[in-house]
Amino acid sequence: MMNIDIEKKTFTVALVGNPNSGKTSIFNGLVGARAHVGNYPGVTVEKRSAKMTRAGLEIEFVDLPGVYSLSAATLDERIARKFILHNKPDVVINVIDTGNLERNLYLSAQVMEMGVPMIFALNMWDEAQKQGITINETKFTKLLGGPIVKTIAHKGEGIKELLDLTVEFLQNTKNLVEFAPRIKYGGEIDKQIAEISSTVGSTSCNTLPPRWYAVNLLEDTVNIDDFAKPTPSERTLIHTQVAESKNRIKKHLGHESDTAITDARYRYIGDVLDSAVNRGTDTRMHFSNRLDSILTHKYFGYPIFLFFMWLIFQATYVIGQYPADWINHGVMALQGLISGILPAGVINALITDGMIGGMGAVLVFLPNIMILYLGIAVMEDSGYMARAAFMMDRFMRVLGLNGKAFIPLLMGFGCNVPAIMATRTLESHRDRVMAVLIIPFMSCSARLSVYVLFCGAFFAGNAGNVIFSLYLLGIAVAVIFGRLLKKSLFKEDKSPFFMEFPPYRRPTFKTGLLMMWERAKIYLGKIGKVILVASVVIWFLGAFPQIDNYSQDFDTQITNLQQQATPEAQEQIVHLQSQMKTEEIQHSYIGRLGNLIQPIIEPLGFNWQMGIALITGFVAKEVVVSTLGVLYQLGEDVDETSTSLMNIISDESGGITPLVAYAFLVFVLLYTPCVTVMAAMKREIGAKWMWFGMSVQLAVPWVAAFAIYRLGLLFGLGA
Repeated sequence: MMNIDIEKKTFTVALVGNPNSGKTSIFNGLVGARAHVGNYPGVTVEKRSAKMTRAGLEIEFVDLPGVYSLSAATLDERIARKFILHNKPDVVINVIDTGNLERNLYLSAQVMEMGVPMIFALNMWDEAQKQGITINETKFTKLLGGPIVKTIAHKGEGIKELLDLTVEFLQNTKNLVEFAPRIKYGGEIDKQIAEISSTVGSTSCNTLPPRWYAVNLLEDTVNIDDFAKPTPSERTLIHTQVAESKNRIKKHLGHESDTAITDARYRYIGDVLDSAVNRGTDTRMHFSNRLDSILTHKYFGYPIFLFFMWLIFQATYVIGQYPADWINHGVMALQGLISGILPAGVINALITDGMIGGMGAVLVFLPNIMILYLGIAVMEDSGYMARAAFMMDRFMRVLGLNGKAFIPLLMGFGCNVPAIMATRTLESHRDRVMAVLIIPFMSCSARLSVYVLFCGAFFAGNAGNVIFSLYLLGIAVAVIFGRLLKKSLFKEDKSPFFMEFPPYRRPTFKTGLLMMWERAKIYLGKIGKVILVASVVIWFLGAFPQIDNYSQDFDTQITNLQQQATPEAQEQIVHLQSQMKTEEIQHSYIGRLGNLIQPIIEPLGFNWQMGIALITGFVAKEVVVSTLGVLYQLGEDVDETSTSLMNIISDESGGITPLVAYAFLVFVLLYTPCVTVMAAMKREIGAKWMWFGMSVQLAVPWVAAFAIYRLGLLFGLGA
């Protein structure tokens, strides 16, 4: 029973549910575009929440990770359990796949044991109706202790009713105070739960529901020290009682206590279904099974998957190029406007070249990033992503991992940081270390801006295919590296793989748009913080110290040539201006740094601007583009009439050929993603493995770029 402040006006509502239950779709339907994406305290796992005001109540909705149980076997389960226990939400909305009640209600039963009031959102009600499922709402509510709302999330049906019911539920404090349903496990189990509850309740560990402690201690899913600080005598007292209770349960039932509780919980769920539900016939998987016979075929499944991925990357470049061009023209127009308003000088150059030029060079790739995430959202929402993981199990075995590791690797195409965090779902420490070391070779979306820039400049006719080849190359390198790890450092057996297939569903347009918008906000936030600071720093390093004495009197020569007003004179003026700016750059801090690294990058065919961009790319891969934007604005004859950075870097005078460009892209693909990824690696697998991974991520790209460039020259591809 909970103590409720009757004057309370601020509430927290948590959404829990199994993966593929439609929980996030319901969350999106409830909060719309209000969602805020952050991290849970202490971990870099994504947290989605939103606040709204209804009927004078301020309500925060929190979308907890999708889990099958609260046994804390994975990080997602630990996060969900900890949030409910410590943040104490006023109400939990339990989203249930109505077509699979037995499995979904297992999680419901565990939440009930925490003593938290619940509202049940029976989602996918249209599919349940097709199966002939009917529910006695009165009995269902009485047995589970909470009201129900029937929803069809992808159509938006029932969402308003769910929100209204939530507000009404919170307004009536009686609902919150009187919630205390209990699962009956049977004679001996209930007796021992009561014994442990009494023991826990008599100690300082009674800050959390003693009955919940008792059940989880019998299941071995919690240590008493996880949520409390008992004295040594209290710890001994509780451990003794738990051991005695486990022995008694095993003696009476012939099973270990955890197995006995699981069996009893399913019996309880079965009783609820027998009393309140007509289960109908499960036919919804028939269509999915027929489709799976093609999409997950032993031979055809792989090329189909590759085709879908190729299609996404083609769309990312081809469709994204139109809005990217519009943004590019807008940035150039803004540069021209600001340059015309401000007087010539340092401030003008800082704002137009450093700030607007640097951020604008990255902003133009926002449409490409959004389209990529839309493609990933469609694959997830349709149910195809789970099939992809299943198909890739055989492929992952080559690396010494199982199919479950494919999900973090695939997430790496979005961002390596959450992908590394997602390895916490892998049960084996060996699998986690291997996956974390391999993930940085997965081409994250931050690298996409570099790909689009260089492919647009050098491979415009085949940009989509070139980008796709880079993603495939990253996968190939990951496979080779994984095989080497398997044969050398990680020779242990791999863990088994289990995965449930959800039925295929039509992707929801709203879910895809919301995912695009969330990622766009993150990308724009990075532009406004990291990229802006980096652009200004790069501009400063390129602008100072200013040169006092040039190798020749450029100003006098240019003035004399301007008086001649001939085409030949104009060409000489351009040449002299370029020489003048080159000397300025070479004298600057960044020019000096470029000279230091030149011996390292020269064998790869890279110029000094590319070398500097690779160094700044350690901050974030988007900074590679902004660095080039700033450096080429400083180092070439560039003014408001320039068409784009693509045209500048592809200019023959820059010395970059298609071969050099591809070698550079391979280097960007394979070298250390960013300092944030390194921090995540250190946090997950320790400093030793982090430094090992970083060493590999510096050696492999240099060797790969060197091989591509030198072999290309050998076969006459350097022109």
